[in-house]
Amino acid sequence: MKIDLSSFLDNSDEALYFEGEVSLKGLDLKDGITIEEPVKCKGEIYKVDGNKVINLKISYKYNDICDRCLKPTTKNVETTLFGKLVEGKKEEDAEEEGFDEVIFYQNNSLDLKEYIRKQVILSLPMKTLCKEDCKGLCPVCGADLNTTQCNCIHENIDPRLEKLREFLSKN
Repeated sequence: MKIDLSSFLDNSDEALYFEGEVSLKGLDLKDGITIEEPVKCKGEIYKVDGNKVINLKISYKYNDICDRCLKPTTKNVETTLFGKLVEGKKEEDAEEEGFDEVIFYQNNSLDLKEYIRKQVILSLPMKTLCKEDCKGLCPVCGADLNTTQCNCIHENIDPRLEKLREFLSKN
């Protein structure tokens, strides 16, 4: 996603609004996760205290497998990218106080695809659930506890506390 900054940089525009889509198909993510639709982006670039600032809202859908019941699921994610625009390409990590990211542009052109890709990877949850109250699979028989109720006996006792159980059974 490339943005022409020439009208913004020559001070003819106070703010620059933009929106677009970025295709991240084929992005190498953890096993099972795919991003099928293009990532939608909507943002603005404006000036604050002499700095050029970008505020970008990113939304996308991803497909994964529920970590509890192993059913395929699709989830929507919304995240933001907030950063300071800096001309040139500096290799050292320039950290600016108050900004999430330092975003570089060259020749009045800003290419956001790499920054969007990075933000999508960072915003993926560590665990995907088909629904918040997913019960998962029975550890004994493997039944899906969301749809069926099994008759397995679950005695998950911490081995360090096993002696206490023996004490209670004597009474």
